[in-house]
Amino acid sequence: MEGLVKEYANFLNDDKKPVSEKFWELEKRIKEDKRHPGVVMELKKSEVIWDIVRLIRLKVITYNDLSDFSDELQNEVKRILEMSR
Repeated sequence: MEGLVKEYANFLNDDKKPVSEKFWELEKRIKEDKRHPGVVMELKKSEVIWDIVRLIRLKVITYNDLSDFSDELQNEVKRILEMSR
C-alpha cells in the first residue's frame, strides 16, 4: 500500500492537471487499486502456495519474506516461480 500512496501523492502534486481531473482520476484509481492483492485479498488454505506466488510476482512480498516458513513451503514456491520463468 505504501507504493500506491506514493503514486497518489506524485499524481496529486502534478501542477499541469486541473484539480477536478486529479480528483476524479484519483477516485477511479483508488476504486481499481482496492482490488489489488497488496491491499485486500481473499485467502483459502488450499490455495496458499498460489497466493504466495502471486504476491511475489506482483512484488507485494519477496521470496526472502518466506524465511520464517517451512523449507517445504519455500521450496515449493521457488519451484513454481522457476517453472514460470
